[in-house]
Order: sequence, then C-alpha cells, then structure tokens
Amino acid sequence: MGIPKGSARLLLDEHRQRPFSGRVLQIGRSSVYFTRQELDRWARWHRVELKAGVETRLSHDPRLAAQGCIDDHTLFECLGFDHVESCDIADWEGANYVMDLNQPIPDELVGRFDVVLDPGSSLQIFHQPNLLENIHKLLKVGGRVVHAGVPSNNHMDLGFYMFSPTFFHDFYSANRYQIEDEFFCQYYPYWHRGRFYSAPWKIYRYTSGCIDHLNYGLFGGKQAALFVVARKTAQSTGDGVPQLGQYVHSWQVYDEHRGASEGDPSLAAGQLPDTPHGEAGGGLAAWAERQFAAHAWLDRIYLPIKRGKHWLKRRLPRRMPPVVARY
Repeated sequence: MGIPKGSARLLLDEHRQRPFSGRVLQIGRSSVYFTRQELDRWARWHRVELKAGVETRLSHDPRLAAQGCIDDHTLFECLGFDHVESCDIADWEGANYVMDLNQPIPDELVGRFDVVLDPGSSLQIFHQPNLLENIHKLLKVGGRVVHAGVPSNNHMDLGFYMFSPTFFHDFYSANRYQIEDEFFCQYYPYWHRGRFYSAPWKIYRYTSGCIDHLNYGLFGGKQAALFVVARKTAQSTGDGVPQLGQYVHSWQVYDEHRGASEGDPSLAAGQLPDTPHGEAGGGLAAWAERQFAAHAWLDRIYLPIKRGKHWLKRRLPRRMPPVVARY
C-alpha cells in the first residue's frame, strides 16, 4: 500500500502535535506518491521542521522513481525516525522482516517499535484479531499505532475488508488504548503511471455515532479512508473483544429504562416501558403489534411515500460532521 498526499499531510499534523522519533515498522513497504519538493512545501504549510541532513532517495518502484517520488526511508527519516523498517509476507519489495501477521510474531520483535504504521495493508490480512494482537505486541509501552489511509467505503475487492471507523474506535477503546486522533476522509482518486492522485481530501473528525444516520445507502459515492492514531499504555491489551458501539449505547438506554421501571407491576420482566403512545400493561412490542394490525392498509400509501423520501435523501446534501481540513 502507499502514502498519498492526504495521508502525508495528516502524518505531518500528527508529527507537529506529537513528534515522531525512534523506530517505525511499516506493515508492507509503503509506496510514496509525492516528491521531496512537495513534502518540503507541505511541511512549511504545517509549520513542521523536517529532520536536517536526510539523503533524498527515489522510490523502490521504478515507475514512481521516474516521476521523482521519494522512497519510504526518506519520508520517515524526514519525519524524525532513526530506524525505518518494514514487514511483509514476501520479500518482493525488500521488507526487513518476512512474516505472516496472521500468525504469531517472532519473540525478538516484541516491544521493539515506537510506531507501527499501517498504510492500508491491514485490509489484505485475513485474521484481524491476530493482526491487532500482533500490533499490540510489536509496540513499546507508550508507542503508537497509526492507521494511515486505511480503505473504508467504496473499495470493493481491493482486499478482504472495508473498515468502518467504529472498528478501530471500539477495538482500541475496549483494549484501553489512548486514542489520539480519529478521522475519516472522502476523495475521488485517479491513477496515472502507477501514481495515486486525487482532488483535495475532505477530512472529517470521527466521533462514535456521528455517521450512524448514513448507515443504509446514504454515505455517498466517493471513496473513503480512515486515519487513526492510538497510543499503547501500561494498561493496554491486545486481545480484548469489543462490542459494536451503537449496540453498547442501545443496551445502556435499555438498562436505564429497566432501572426506571423497577417496582412497576404493570411491566412484565424483560419488557421495555410503554412509550407515550402505548397502552398500559402491554409493553412496546404488544403496542406495535396492535398498531400494525389496525393500520396495515396505510402501508399502501406510506410505503411509496417512504421510497420517494429515501430517493430524495440520496440526492440532497447529507448531514455530515464538520470538515476539519482539506488535504
């Protein structure tokens, strides 16, 4: 996978807030889709001082080298790292470590890295629980995992998965990581001579539940990617199993309702309290069943209206979180 402009500028933002240093491990050797001159210009825009004296080396991909694109060592050394390493399942791109992250990592790599960078390679690794536990083991306490440009919406068959933002949010929350930043990005990409181009990315800050209303076909036709930074603490784990955030919220609401109904003999065990539209003693499910039976004829009118409303929703502007940057 690779580092396009949007990912690079978010990495510069991260470096400005929490400077990089030490040793970085890339999951798959990153292709870099920009030149040293572009990197220097973006660093000035972000008010980031790049490490001095770094030799400019061209990409390991001959097509990108012919266009002046730098290699991964140049990029990450400029960002402050002393050691730039990579792992892959094969050695075809010159990775330092040939290993399968579906399987346990070698003992000598445990706790070795200050940053583990996932430039989107995670979607090509089938056993996600093993991958995430391996990332946890690779990191030092205080180290960061950076998922930079991980494919989300509209990446059919690019790999095994397209990741929802809640995937990383719920996993790192359940495993007591400190989540530093969460963004999702939208863009229209195009490729030329092996190089990734795109119009400026729209960067949105992700918070749990902020796009739940777009779950069913309303997110839009652009491609989307994720940028997530999480820090390993002394209390962090790598094998905790999260529950989906939206259901955790629903369970909390249910527990609150159930607590409020304790001592009310009109409610059978396991039933939610009646809504304001319900009838005493029946509960929400019973009320809904009675309403459906009494008003089934309305479906002949209501269903076409609902279809029209959904058609209109897909064409009108969608309610999105605020755009925090355009990279």
